[in-house]
Amino acid sequence: MRKQLGLWLLALGGLAGLADPALAGHCGVCRYPRGCVTPDQCAAPVVTSTVQYQPVVEQHQQVCYRPVYKTEYRAEQYTTYKTVQETNYTTEKYTVQRPVVEHFDTVRTYTVNRPVHETHLQEQQYTVLKPVTRSFQVAIPYCTTRPVYEQHVRDVSHTVMKPVVNEYQVAVPYCVMKPVVEHHVRTHSYVVNRPVVEHYQEPVTYTVNRPVYEQHVREIPYTTYRAVREPYQVEIPYTVMRPVYEQHVREIPYTTWRTETQQYQVAIPYCTVRPEYETQTYYVPVTTYRTEVDYVTQQRVSYVTEPVVTERVEKVCGGHYETVTEYVPGPVVTRAVRSPGTCVFDPCTCTSRYVPGCLTHETVQCPGRTVCKKVWVPTEECRVVKECKTVCKPVCTTVQVPVCRKVAQTEMKACSRTVCRLVKEQHVRYETRTRCYKVPEHHVQRVPYTTCRMVPEQCSRTETRYRCYTVPEHHVRYQPYTTCRMVPEQHVKMVTRTRCYSVPEVKTCQIPYKTCRWEKEEHVRYVTKRTCTMVPETITRQVCYTTCRLVKEDHVRYETRCVVEKVPEVCVRHVPVTTCRWVCEEKQQVVRQCRVNYVCEERVRCVPVTTCKVVPETHCRMVPHTTCSMEPYTVTTCVKRYVPVCVPTCNPCP
Repeated sequence: MRKQLGLWLLALGGLAGLADPALAGHCGVCRYPRGCVTPDQCAAPVVTSTVQYQPVVEQHQQVCYRPVYKTEYRAEQYTTYKTVQETNYTTEKYTVQRPVVEHFDTVRTYTVNRPVHETHLQEQQYTVLKPVTRSFQVAIPYCTTRPVYEQHVRDVSHTVMKPVVNEYQVAVPYCVMKPVVEHHVRTHSYVVNRPVVEHYQEPVTYTVNRPVYEQHVREIPYTTYRAVREPYQVEIPYTVMRPVYEQHVREIPYTTWRTETQQYQVAIPYCTVRPEYETQTYYVPVTTYRTEVDYVTQQRVSYVTEPVVTERVEKVCGGHYETVTEYVPGPVVTRAVRSPGTCVFDPCTCTSRYVPGCLTHETVQCPGRTVCKKVWVPTEECRVVKECKTVCKPVCTTVQVPVCRKVAQTEMKACSRTVCRLVKEQHVRYETRTRCYKVPEHHVQRVPYTTCRMVPEQCSRTETRYRCYTVPEHHVRYQPYTTCRMVPEQHVKMVTRTRCYSVPEVKTCQIPYKTCRWEKEEHVRYVTKRTCTMVPETITRQVCYTTCRLVKEDHVRYETRCVVEKVPEVCVRHVPVTTCRWVCEEKQQVVRQCRVNYVCEERVRCVPVTTCKVVPETHCRMVPHTTCSMEPYTVTTCVKRYVPVCVPTCNPCP
């Protein structure tokens, strides 16, 4: 079929190359006919059809598989070793010297100087300036500018391109190949092996060991130790400190101070201030503003958005995970192992004490574990991405914009003010003051006191102690035990066995099958196409704008001002003056003293002994296990194929 279509296309191409290009392009319609020579030349042109191939894009779906990983956690038990410490206490005797404190009181006499304060009032005169405030009103004229706004409307016209869409139908003929399915049946012969099973009995000899038990008695000698306690006397010498008291007298020199008073005059300078008033004239600049309006031409730009579609090819990085199994060995742990201990008899306390064995360290390899981890395998894929961007197109318009500006005008205005300045005056006053000073006086005081010294004395005491020893005793105990020996015995049993062999058999079956052939069918479909043209259209819109003009207004405000005048005034105050004198007093104080004696005491304390042992502990942990399964998904691909289409053509005129 394709070869025949290719031959027809080559023939039509040769005819088109031999014809006149102008006549073949326009079918002889756009030129006048030549003079008739024969009646066949005046006949209308015959319209024929040409077969062309038009591309058609079809979408096909394909099922693909991708791996899906699922992780589950399973419980796994493991053992750890924990060190547990045990503390035992043993008694131990020791001797201490306990201090015994004795307190006694002594009387001590001493002299102190007690200050006596006396307060007097002294009269002082001083001058102050008393402020007097006077208020008056001042009229101040000022000018303000009030804005007046006016609304206006102007017409603005602009041109817009309006799209117009035209639709028309195009007939597209196409050919479809229809499949025709036919059913058939064929006969098939084959050989089948039928299994045949036979059962038979076979004797089997076996030996059984029968246990025979016997009773026996054995002697076990053992030794016990009996503790014997024996008292004996021990003489212990010790030293006692005896106090010896002695009387003494010491001289204590001390000084007392006697207060004396003396009067003297002091000159104190001070200042007073006298106000003087003066009137001055000054000039103040006053600025006024007037508004002027100017119109300025400005270019205003507005933007119109247009969509633009672009295509780009980008690489998409993907990939999948692969599970990799790795064995991780367990850690190397150093653990402590203690050998079995022994019991040791203490003859002093008549008790048996447990002595732990020596402690050794050994290295142990812990069991390993299998770790499953995922490794990422990257892949790259190229995809065509369409992007729609909005492009702004500028449109320029000319607008008259009013601009308001202010013009400043400055004038000098005369003002008067009253200035007050203070005149300083110097004065001197005399004040009588009292000065106190102290005169020292020396004295001597005799104070008796007692001293104590310790004299050692030798003493002895008798103490009863106990000595412990053990006496061995031998014993014998009888322990029954059982022995077992095995006696062989012969037995016979029948075992059923099975023998299987195959017998060939011939069978026949009918197998249906299908055949398919293709039949050609002609069809025509109509495709709607559109053409878009841009038609210019003028749009007029009204734009509102506001103008502003300033109106001048005159005002007057009144301001209250104050003038402060200071008037001198004489005041009297009483100032307290404090004097101090010292008075001697004698006091007695009871002083508490102490002495320390040491007494020997025997005490018992518990000494802790710590032993360590290793205790196993079982724990449970969750171990992840990952499984992989294939999940189907659909991929849509575009396939482009060519469909033959009949296109009408005109034969050239002779």
